[in-house]
Amino acid sequence: AFLRAFENGTQDPEEFDHEGHVYDAWCCLRHYGDPVGKDRFVRALKRFVKRHGAEDKYHETMTRAFLDLISSRRERGADWMAFRQANEGLVEQGLDHLLLHYSEDRLFSDRARRDFLPPDRTPLPGNRRTGDPPAGDPVEPTTPLSGHQNLEDIP
Repeated sequence: AFLRAFENGTQDPEEFDHEGHVYDAWCCLRHYGDPVGKDRFVRALKRFVKRHGAEDKYHETMTRAFLDLISSRRERGADWMAFRQANEGLVEQGLDHLLLHYSEDRLFSDRARRDFLPPDRTPLPGNRRTGDPPAGDPVEPTTPLSGHQNLEDIP
């Protein structure tokens, strides 16, 4: 029910703090696997922020980087409480984990909000490229967004 409410955009915004984000991502990855779970999470999150008038809160690089971190740390078959206990820092203070991979200038840039940028400190786990992309070219996400590249395109 929780995953369905997230995917159809009816989840209560009060339940959607940082831990709620991580839990929904974990649920998508557990239910659909990787990369389908990542794609579904991104589309659902964009639908959610649009439905609640919070498009300005969506951040492409943070979203995709967190998905890579969560995916790399989950064990198939592990339940949420086991994942949460093993990854308490990621669940409670996730930004610190991103700043291991990204400088503040890069992570908090307008471009990083709009497009996925690879890390400029240490590589993310998984299959993301590292280093800067060619000037002006955002890195393509590892999972397609099924034609929904912008928040405006999400129904």
